[in-house]
Amino acid sequence: MAEVVWLNEALTQLDRIASYIAVFDPFAAQRVAIRLLNLGESLATFPNGGQPASGGTRELVTVRPYILRYEVVGDTVTILSVRHAARLWDVP
Repeated sequence: MAEVVWLNEALTQLDRIASYIAVFDPFAAQRVAIRLLNLGESLATFPNGGQPASGGTRELVTVRPYILRYEVVGDTVTILSVRHAARLWDVP
């Protein structure tokens, strides 16, 4: 079983998503946040469950319309970001 590590940036993005949803429905915000966290943690069992993406990363479509981007290195799954599917990835 792999270890799942969340980057601080990914956790901040998750918090922003939940905060936005909470403006309209606090209970829905809590459900979405918990679901996203649980799906991220499920990568410990299924690290290659997502689709291949750019730069050797993978993407897992989770609670629609959110996407987790992560990378697998050895026995570690690092969750890099959480974003709404309509948003473009930041380009360095």
